Amino acid sequence: MIKYFFLFLFFCNQTFALEKWIINDSKSSINFSIPVLFTEDIKGNFKKFKGFVNADRTNLKGVVNIEVDIESMTTNYDLDYADLIKGDIFFDVAKFPKAFIKTKDFVINKDNTAFAFATLNIKGKEKDFKIPLSYNLEGNNKATAKGTFNFNRSDFEIGTGAWSPTLILKDEVTVNVSLSLDKVK
Repeated sequence: MIKYFFLFLFFCNQTFALEKWIINDSKSSINFSIPVLFTEDIKGNFKKFKGFVNADRTNLKGVVNIEVDIESMTTNYDLDYADLIKGDIFFDVAKFPKAFIKTKDFVINKDNTAFAFATLNIKGKEKDFKIPLSYNLEGNNKATAKGTFNFNRSDFEIGTGAWSPTLILKDEVTVNVSLSLDKVK
């Protein structure tokens, strides 16, 4: 399967002259926050993730794919609730260890902005989003990209049973992505 994936990327590169970029996770971040009534909001991040960007700057199009290791999540509530958050009520890490952001279309604007029309997959559930991004090229081999998007945790069954109501633990999750990209030569 991996062999066919790389073969596909090779042909895409030959046909469309795509630039390949790899996410440098040591210089990148994926953070999230969820409002909580009467107490401190949940704030967290993921320590492990990987992905790539294929960009055709001539035709202003591209593809972005990111795989997030849910087990690597840390939050400001880990001391008391880490097992609950990673358990079946919220993220069910044992059953769904990864989340994915995969673009269906990626439009690059000439003003250093872009839109990723992406599918977010958490716990085997998918939802489509339009994610606004800004990017900056740093020479020929480095780039940064930043974006923010929101989703409802209830769409992915993050918080079931007694945790599904949204009066105390709100529904809207805000995700901030800051990516450092290295061009593949």
